[in-house]
Amino acid sequence: MVDSRATIDRAEEVLDRIRARTSPRQIKAHRRRVAGFFRRLKYAFFAVLGVALAGGLIGTFLTPLGIMGFFLMLGVMAIAFFGIMGWPQPAEPTPQQIAKSELPLLPAQTERWLEAQRPALPAPAQRLADEIGIKLEALGPQFAQLDPHTPTAFEFRKLVADELPELVEGYKRVPEAMRRADRHGSSPDRQLVDGLKVVDDELRRLGEQVVSSDLDKLATQGRYLELKYRGADEQP
Repeated sequence: MVDSRATIDRAEEVLDRIRARTSPRQIKAHRRRVAGFFRRLKYAFFAVLGVALAGGLIGTFLTPLGIMGFFLMLGVMAIAFFGIMGWPQPAEPTPQQIAKSELPLLPAQTERWLEAQRPALPAPAQRLADEIGIKLEALGPQFAQLDPHTPTAFEFRKLVADELPELVEGYKRVPEAMRRADRHGSSPDRQLVDGLKVVDDELRRLGEQVVSSDLDKLATQGRYLELKYRGADEQP
């Protein structure tokens, strides 16, 4: 007799994998890879065109290329094309590099690192990682203008450069066969999801804190201008 519970579990795992591949973050990552490919293709095209133009100018104004020169030019064109197309992508940032990042670069660096960790996470954690990535992308412009010595900046750096990597790397060190095993009323999968929820909530709180501070500054500046100019106009 077929185990219906096991069948349902397998079906849910398949659906989770499908949803994970079609998440907004994965779609964005795919688009970024496609854009990178076409960017390299454009550079390769202009490099080949540049070699061809250089060969034509040399053959026209300096000395005829001849058969050997023509094949040499084709070889240079091939090297330029395949060299540019095969140029390796920038390596994903490591937790050590993230910890040393300047505050304006920290959200984007953490987002790239978290995106690279995504395949190693269970489906519920992947969805949370997507939400965290979206928040990091949204917070980037705000934290780029923030004084790195403020308490909010310190909390943000500690959260995304220390605590988030420690949580994910700690989970990855657990053998895969033990990640769903119940231990003291919880499992590594559940602990990871709970930890990511805390990170997600804390990012929302920090974002609201930065926005609230900006609104307070704007209100203060508006009040200052009102008192300075309208108050002066009202004086006899």
